[in-house]
Amino acid sequence: MTTNSPALIVPDTSSASTNSIPSELHDIRPAMEIVSVWEYVGWVVGALVLVLVAYFLARYLLKKRRETQAIEATRPAVPAHVLARQRLDASLDQLHDPRAFCILVSDAIRYYLEDRFELKAPERTTEEFLEELQSSYSLNFEHKQTLEAFLQQCDMAKFAKADMLGQELKSLYDIGVQFVRETEPEAVSAPGAKVSAPSETDTDHSERGGA
Repeated sequence: MTTNSPALIVPDTSSASTNSIPSELHDIRPAMEIVSVWEYVGWVVGALVLVLVAYFLARYLLKKRRETQAIEATRPAVPAHVLARQRLDASLDQLHDPRAFCILVSDAIRYYLEDRFELKAPERTTEEFLEELQSSYSLNFEHKQTLEAFLQQCDMAKFAKADMLGQELKSLYDIGVQFVRETEPEAVSAPGAKVSAPSETDTDHSERGGA
């Protein structure tokens, strides 16, 4: 049957759908991790706890250190000449070993010189110390001579392994004791010490002497 109406044009949907597909495909983006606010709060609280623990620990250690220093400050210091005699007496236990004995005797005098006169004897060799000793005014000439002979004899037993008899070793001990006795500080009366009044016998002797 013939009709005069215009023809209906139907668009080709297959070609349109084909042309709408992009030429390149992109990967799917990874999911973004969303951090909770409470997680930040937890990190902040943890950091504050660590800071507080470190603060109180440092404060505690500082307090203990000050207490230790205060105890040491109140503790009476042992005089240098007393320590030297104790070390010299302890060396007698090694009389059977000349080398060990001479090391102990020599160290006792060396540390005494450092504590008593601030002479750097323990850190130096005998030659270095004797060279320094010549320019020191802490000791007189006789004591310097005694020290030189004493240290050289100790070095002979320590390094040259010289055979020394018991009497020779004992003489080194005696020299050390005598040196300490002659160079120790003079005894000073304590403040407030009472001076004993002269007896009647002393008074009679003084009056007779005056007459």
